[in-house]
Amino acid sequence: MRRYHEELPRTIREHRRHMRELHGWPKDPVTCICDLQAGRFRKRPAFGCGRSRCLLCHGEKLLQRPSVKDRIRRGRVRDSLADAGWES
Repeated sequence: MRRYHEELPRTIREHRRHMRELHGWPKDPVTCICDLQAGRFRKRPAFGCGRSRCLLCHGEKLLQRPSVKDRIRRGRVRDSLADAGWES
């Protein structure tokens, strides 16, 4: 909780800036409920919904399949092994 309280003024400032620049706040009414949550910009993945059992966001974890980063790493390992002559 300590870090949250240290970053609270910055979080509020960033939220107000977002509301002014993108939504014309306070002149225009806010139509999206997520824009009223000031802490929503902190430590969230780009398209994450926040539910740990969501197959769309956490499909790699729940279905035991490699993530995009894992597939990229495996491709790089194969390429480096092919360059070194270890793999044909």
